[in-house]
Amino acid sequence: MKVCVTGGSGGAGGAVVENLVERGVDVINIDREKPQRWICPHIETDLLDYAAVRQAVEGADMIAHFAGNPQPDFNFADGADRFENNTLSCFNVFNAAADAGIKRVVWASSETVYGFPFENNVPLSAPCRESDPISPQNAYAISKAASEFIASEMNRLYGISFIGLRLSNVLYPVRGHHASYYLIPGYWDDPLSRKFNLWSYVDCRDVAKATWLALNAELDGAEVFNVAARDTLMQRDNSELLELAFDVPVRQDFAFPRASFLDISKAERLLGYSPDHGWSDVIDV
Repeated sequence: MKVCVTGGSGGAGGAVVENLVERGVDVINIDREKPQRWICPHIETDLLDYAAVRQAVEGADMIAHFAGNPQPDFNFADGADRFENNTLSCFNVFNAAADAGIKRVVWASSETVYGFPFENNVPLSAPCRESDPISPQNAYAISKAASEFIASEMNRLYGISFIGLRLSNVLYPVRGHHASYYLIPGYWDDPLSRKFNLWSYVDCRDVAKATWLALNAELDGAEVFNVAARDTLMQRDNSELLELAFDVPVRQDFAFPRASFLDISKAERLLGYSPDHGWSDVIDV
């Protein structure tokens, strides 16, 4: 198996590269930035240049697309740049896969399509499922919703299998990282500070695991899956969080009082996904 990983020099993409290399997969990192660790070949590529993308993926069996700009929108100009970057790069990767005869693309979609950030709006119900209507609130989320539409249409046209991973907020077990587990205790006294994504998260290593499972899943069509930890990053029960933040119908009982607001049962059932990591494994409380 030869897998091209776009964005392999970044955080989640880097975790995917490391996991695949450890499994003995022939990996090519496609990124305009050089990696911090050189553990596989790297092709410096601007994903906005279709010809360069097409050349870079030649000979690959599968693609894991993790490149993109994940920063929040601060103004309309930032949003326009982010949408153009994320959507065009996604189209170019998917289009190159079709042109090259690649049969499986796994890519990073996002929990944000459900309506995050939940600042001026509320979720339709809890927990969030893939069958829920989407309600993207900013350019980043709209770009991810667009990627899911592109995947569906590319599957219809070319028969490629597309698997989108609706990733929760990816955290890293590294001190000093801007998305470090060690920041979590600072949220506990102000639960409303994390209501924007329903207190959810996922470990970077579980993102890599989900990617591996998706690359090997016996699935056709274009599918999306929630990928999150089993729990929230709060110490309070969900009932208390909802009472503080939202008046939202709970469609079913949570599996346990602090279960994630992202329902991962579809990924468990169809991918065999089971998260191995959580904040309590990293932080001593």
